Amino acid sequence: MLKQDLDILIDDMMYSEMDVVIVLDGKEGTGKSRNARLIAKYISHVTGVEFNHNNIHFSTFEYIKYSESKPKYNINVLDESREALNKKRGMSKSNVFFTNWLSENRDKQQVHIIVLPAIHDLDNYISVWRMSLLINCLKKHIISETSKSKYVLDRGYFKVFENGKDLQIVLQNKQRYGYYSYPRNCKYFGRFKDVEPFDENELRNYKDKKAKQRKEKYADENKLSKEKQVLLELTKNLRIKYGLSDRGLANLSGDTASHMFYSRLSKNCVENDDVEQVTQL
Repeated sequence: MLKQDLDILIDDMMYSEMDVVIVLDGKEGTGKSRNARLIAKYISHVTGVEFNHNNIHFSTFEYIKYSESKPKYNINVLDESREALNKKRGMSKSNVFFTNWLSENRDKQQVHIIVLPAIHDLDNYISVWRMSLLINCLKKHIISETSKSKYVLDRGYFKVFENGKDLQIVLQNKQRYGYYSYPRNCKYFGRFKDVEPFDENELRNYKDKKAKQRKEKYADENKLSKEKQVLLELTKNLRIKYGLSDRGLANLSGDTASHMFYSRLSKNCVENDDVEQVTQL
């Protein structure tokens, strides 16, 4: 049944000038990322379009850049996307930019697979108006005589929900149904086989790419230090070299009081090369 749904979406994309937006959600450890790769690999098999670790991205900026550089029917996977697309951060630049971009790129006729913990955290525009299919990934414990507890974790189970009235009512009435509730009845359910679609080399490339992205985001001290220096130099140029005033900085940023307050506080720090204090401000 999942194969049939995917085939229908592929036909819509290739012959009716549509695009495909599939969301996979579920708790940590349910195999969302692997399931997304399995779906992408199947679509690649049907369309003849290449799919490998280069198609998978962990930031909206890299995702958009890659998608825009590719022709029709390209397969794009946005993994670990909770922070970027969380509706609680709906006015963040990355969220607004990605949502606006997605609203304008249907004509590219590409496949978009979004992986995140909960559909409920996704911006309403994507979850209500753009999503074609929701795959809720599950896990359970099964009896095993080889483990100490007599149970082992079993991944791959899923439920499929169409983006119809039942799902939209639940997503838009969280106070009534519960914030992380799903419709009582799914379209169908099943289990992905325990198969990795990437070969050993491709899987290693994927894991290396994921680890590198995480390091750049959280733990690269050299990058953080470089960003501090760039911030200092930029602020210096704007204020001193180009004579930009507090109001000019505020107008440039698109903000008013908060940035004017920031720029006044940072003025002395910048002139004294106090990088640390500028960064904190």
